[in-house]
Amino acid sequence: MSSAFTQASALFPNVKGPDGFIQTLPFLDVCRQVLPVVDKLGTAFALVKTDIGGNIERLAQRAAKDPERYRRLFTIVQDEVVEKTHTESTSCTKGLLWLKRAMEFICALLRRIHDDAATPLSTEVDETYRATLMQFHGFFVSNAFWLAFKFVPSRDEFLTSVGGSGPEVMGEMLGFVDGFGAILEEVHKWMVEQGLNDPTKV
Repeated sequence: MSSAFTQASALFPNVKGPDGFIQTLPFLDVCRQVLPVVDKLGTAFALVKTDIGGNIERLAQRAAKDPERYRRLFTIVQDEVVEKTHTESTSCTKGLLWLKRAMEFICALLRRIHDDAATPLSTEVDETYRATLMQFHGFFVSNAFWLAFKFVPSRDEFLTSVGGSGPEVMGEMLGFVDGFGAILEEVHKWMVEQGLNDPTKV
């Protein structure tokens, strides 16, 4: 039985089209495959799951308006820049930015879980949040996350829920993190180059 990690990794070849550009729907499909993993982190990650799901649907709805034009992910953002709507909080540009950040947080956490078997999951969540999302969160949002993270399951509970801590599952986890991490890095670099990596806190 394949894990959520192998199911997501199996989609990687579709993310980049023959033209070398990131394809919208395959990218969003990979993001959707992450949601069951987020679920396994329990109610502590309800805020993260809601944010991820909302931003996936925001981008999917825009893509559905013109599937051929919005086959490439970045075209959605480029059109908003032309329309001068990219700075709006409900824009797809902001949606992609926050989707990327949430996925970076999840990937960084999974890498820590893989690399460090001795540290409690609650500590890994805390330290990963500080290193990734926290810099973009204001006082109230940060407090909401700190409160939620008090309900993180144990490391053993999480690993059991995703298939165990054996070498096969851990290898699948690392394979997913490496593969998706490279895609997220490409999205990040492009948004930085376009001046769209808005550091404003929420």
